[in-house]
Amino acid sequence: MRTSKSISKVSVRGQTAIPKELREALDIKPGMTLVWTVRDHSLVATPGRGDPIENLRGILKDKPSLTEELLRERRLDKEREEAKYRRMIGK
Repeated sequence: MRTSKSISKVSVRGQTAIPKELREALDIKPGMTLVWTVRDHSLVATPGRGDPIENLRGILKDKPSLTEELLRERRLDKEREEAKYRRMIGK
């Protein structure tokens, strides 16, 4: 697919229209879902697939792992509890 540029304004409510030539090129129909991504300081809109869960795949890939963060917090909690227990029993 060739690179295409078009211009549209953003309304006060944050809405914009997708230019007709881009809608036609990507077969974007009314009611379709678009997945918005920020990539290298650019906004990328990709037509969504039918599965909303699939549309969100990869959305957190550049974010810290929530599981790792939870495990880190649990380790810190455990260390604090163990230190508190040692102080209580006098060790």
